[in-house]
Amino acid sequence: MAKPNLIAGLDIGSGKMTCIAAAQDPETNMLKVLAGRSVPCKGLRGGMVSDIRETSAAVTHILGSIERECNRDITNLYVGMRGAHLESFSNHGTYNISRMDKEITQADMDLAVENAKAMPIKNDNEIINVIPQGYSIDKQRGINNPEGMEGSLLEVDVHITTGSSTHINNLAKAIQRPGYKIDGNFYSLVPLADCVLTQEEKEIGALILDLGGETMSVGIYIDGILKFSRDIPYGCDLITSDLSRLLHTSRQHAKEIKEKYGVSFPTFLDEEGEIPVPSLDGRSTHNIKKSYVLDIIQPRVEELIEQVAHCVETSGYKNFPVVGVVTGGGSLMPGITEHCVSILGLKEVRRGLVQRELVTSDEAFFDPQYSTAMSLAIYAAGGTGYDDYSGASYEKGSSVFGKLGKWLKGVDIFGG
Repeated sequence: MAKPNLIAGLDIGSGKMTCIAAAQDPETNMLKVLAGRSVPCKGLRGGMVSDIRETSAAVTHILGSIERECNRDITNLYVGMRGAHLESFSNHGTYNISRMDKEITQADMDLAVENAKAMPIKNDNEIINVIPQGYSIDKQRGINNPEGMEGSLLEVDVHITTGSSTHINNLAKAIQRPGYKIDGNFYSLVPLADCVLTQEEKEIGALILDLGGETMSVGIYIDGILKFSRDIPYGCDLITSDLSRLLHTSRQHAKEIKEKYGVSFPTFLDEEGEIPVPSLDGRSTHNIKKSYVLDIIQPRVEELIEQVAHCVETSGYKNFPVVGVVTGGGSLMPGITEHCVSILGLKEVRRGLVQRELVTSDEAFFDPQYSTAMSLAIYAAGGTGYDDYSGASYEKGSSVFGKLGKWLKGVDIFGG
């Protein structure tokens, strides 16, 4: 029996990339995670390529190691993007059905969506995703799927995400160079929200916050529909920088202190004690109180969440979110949800994980750092209603590098 296709979700993060590979389990008909990796990448800053050599090397390493572990090639690769160059907004499209037969077809729905896409965008930008949010027929609103119904005027509301063509193409080149094909680009927040938020949360009014290292992604759902989304060009790496500077230690040691001892709310500080801090040159250590780490972290976390609050206030939906879901690596810090409740004014905030009924996986891959990559794989396996309007795929054969084929994987294509 042939092995099922290996589906990979590649999350292009802040200074790192994370990948989840999965396949359909023929016995249970469930998607099963087979492997996962998260690797640092010096060629990425804020989700955008700053060094194509470094980025291609990281792609070769992470995808190649996953293929070797699974003993098969990746057949579908979906990439999740983030960054300040992304912009999202809503628009409205209409289509008049002039046929004698007024029955609405999928082609009519597609044309309505195409008309909604016909709007001016920045010269260097291109559309990444278009998500239909709801239809109306002859002014009757609240229709989820009009196919097969009758009417003369079909209208659709859509949520559009655009991004810089330069950044998108540079990322595509970095992935193509080792011989891989991108089957779809997505604004990472969208599949993540579909896999982390419950339908009840989307209906009642929910804010989703993906806390990354150099970016924070914010989305607002109302009545089950994504109404607003935006990336903020700040993230939890600022906490690491603060610790490094004020504790006079390297960024790596500051990151380790943040992850091991860091809390952002006083009630999470356990008994007072001291922790060792290596010097910048690593030759000596000095001790500091745990409370001093809190004193450094808390103001920065408050500032970050205040940035989110400002984003929500200017979104036009300030009073609509009732609950909040925080995910991403930054959500692991104790006290983050408490700050979201107090600063954002939400009734309830929880830490978000991929819903377990959607996928079979080892416990390790339910860690929030894998949530976006896992969400992309889940989307690729089953789709969630916006696959027909996703960004175009990038074929490895469309570039001179791609034409060299799979044998390039694992080879230093730059030489030296």
